[in-house]
Amino acid sequence: MNFLINILGSGAALPIGARRCSAQVLNIGGFKLLLDCAEGTQDRIRYNHLKLQSLSTVVISHLHGDHFFGLPGLLSTMHLCGRTEPVLIVAPKGAREVIETTFALTGNHVGFPLEWHEMDFAEGCQRVFENRKCTVDAFPIDHTVPTYGFRISENANGKTYVYCCDTAYSESLLPHLSGADLLCLECTFANELANLAEERKHLTAGQAGRLARMAGVLQLMLSHISARYREPDLLLQQAMQEFENTFVAADNMRIELKKDEASVIKMPSQKS
Repeated sequence: MNFLINILGSGAALPIGARRCSAQVLNIGGFKLLLDCAEGTQDRIRYNHLKLQSLSTVVISHLHGDHFFGLPGLLSTMHLCGRTEPVLIVAPKGAREVIETTFALTGNHVGFPLEWHEMDFAEGCQRVFENRKCTVDAFPIDHTVPTYGFRISENANGKTYVYCCDTAYSESLLPHLSGADLLCLECTFANELANLAEERKHLTAGQAGRLARMAGVLQLMLSHISARYREPDLLLQQAMQEFENTFVAADNMRIELKKDEASVIKMPSQKS
């Protein structure tokens, strides 16, 4: 079974030309799941020739705008394009109120069912989604608002992808990251800005590499890159000092997750 990861946005906070904010589409044996939904996500879906209406599940890590502000527009576009099938939204508590209030105040609505699984737990790990193709387990991480990481496991060949953006450094993460075939970890700041990373509850490149090494993952993908780093070479070098098998996510990159490695099968075009 194929396990494909489409990177729609790999930047932090501010969308710039080469890096939009956080969003990924996972294709696990034909099942499509959207991870985070920053503003402009629906545009990136079309740019990458993905089918908007094939998405049935949206998973949101937290309610900061660079991970969430694209969701009202995406749902509205689904409605305008005639969707009738339900959409499941897995998100922290409060997401439903935001969406319902937005639609109520703007006079918009959707003509298909929205099913909600709102997460509201501060420790441990909970299964938040399961079907024949995969399972999704959520675990709380330390950020400035309630935030969750996700461990997505394929049911057939057992490939595991862990998505963990926007978190302070904590070795309590290690059991949730352990043994992943691919770990997507935020890398907002270079090591020289460790004090700023601690203040804003983000990771440095070296911290990301250290967590990957300690967790025994096979491969590390750096994402959530600050707009101050137009070229991520410094971040990559610093992470690789801790964990060599590391690469940097790029918008419009497509990755095939295999049991022993993650292979980049599509690089972004220069026009993106």
